[in-house]
Amino acid sequence: MSSRRLPAAVALATALGLTLSGCSGATSSAIVASGTVDTTLTLVTAPTLTVPAVNLDAGFTTVTGRRDPVSGRTANATSSAAATFGVGSTIAVTHVRVAEGDTVTAGQELVVLDTRMQRAQIAAAKADQKVMAANVDLLADAIDTTFDKQADVEDAKQTVIDAIAKVRSTRATLLKTRHQLEKALPQLRAALAQVEAMIANYPPVPPPGYPTLAELQAKAQALAAQLGQLKAGLKKINAALPKLAAGLKKAKAALRKINDGLAGIADARGTLRDQKELVELQAEALKVPIDVARAQVTLGTLTAPVDGVVVSVAHVGTQLAPGATVVSIREDQPSTVTAWLSPSQLGQVCVGDAARIAGDWMSGDGVPASLTRISDSSEYPPTSVATDEVHLTRAVEVTLTTDTGQLPAGAPVEISIQGCRTAADNTDSNR
Repeated sequence: MSSRRLPAAVALATALGLTLSGCSGATSSAIVASGTVDTTLTLVTAPTLTVPAVNLDAGFTTVTGRRDPVSGRTANATSSAAATFGVGSTIAVTHVRVAEGDTVTAGQELVVLDTRMQRAQIAAAKADQKVMAANVDLLADAIDTTFDKQADVEDAKQTVIDAIAKVRSTRATLLKTRHQLEKALPQLRAALAQVEAMIANYPPVPPPGYPTLAELQAKAQALAAQLGQLKAGLKKINAALPKLAAGLKKAKAALRKINDGLAGIADARGTLRDQKELVELQAEALKVPIDVARAQVTLGTLTAPVDGVVVSVAHVGTQLAPGATVVSIREDQPSTVTAWLSPSQLGQVCVGDAARIAGDWMSGDGVPASLTRISDSSEYPPTSVATDEVHLTRAVEVTLTTDTGQLPAGAPVEISIQGCRTAADNTDSNR
């Protein structure tokens, strides 16, 4: 009995009324079938980038929220036009570094997406953080001024009012950022757990197309680093929010005292000192949105996850929805071919049998290959595949792998398999 015969194939052939025996000493026979080169591609997709709200109503929409006297922005701006036309729902391709047919290596830059909005977010976040840092100096000057003139208390009052508005705005920003981080953490943990599970259970002989151990480990390290950054940002925000709330409460109490005229110069000076500490905390906390926006910008540069050949790539100016395919890569590995064998043909082959794959578009007698997989069930071949069998007749799907080189994906081919046993082995005389 041939040691290469699969138990599943034996069971299937037996169920179909065949007896597979007498392998040893049999003369090899060629089984001819039609097949199709498999299309196995690695896809690089467009990321989900956070885009700020855009107001396209040219002043004809309702703008709500307190106006920031420093930046001139309002807390909320509703825009029905932006929602109607879906502004910010797609990402534009700005640079394409490769072309179809190019050979690429893992990590090579492929496509750059339009991240101007995300860079604008960085600039806005930096401006807010700079304003907070400048406010620290302003409050320090105000504290010194209270020693000289009581009139400066009114200036301090306005500073407190502005600070309260800024605290509320900052708190809203941090709450929104925390919600985004809390939403992203489970996804990152799940992705990391999945990659770690793949590493822990990495097969001794990975199947074709399976990521290498180095790729999985690199992916795990990248996910772990992102997870660490998100946790650190979330920790900062969680530490800042209670202090902001406490500072806001203290600022309101101080404002009431100033309005009632019960606070003296010393009280005003103490209030400003508290505000200075609060603004210093805000300036530190506002570094988190900057880090988040920077991370978004890095997502706009797409790199190759594997070595291979570029099959398709988006053009400059293409508008892509999140998750859309930007680049497809055929990995640099031998091609596989799918074919369907009849029950009688199945009784003559074993996994590991030598084969040749040829096509009318190929020179010579084709390329060498081997039979690498036999399905454990018989089905009706899909009408879309090339096969000599009638599509209403049950057949068994098999996979062949070329020894070297690659074949055009989706191309029809002719297959000749050097079987492990002859058709005579299945006659009554050999049972």
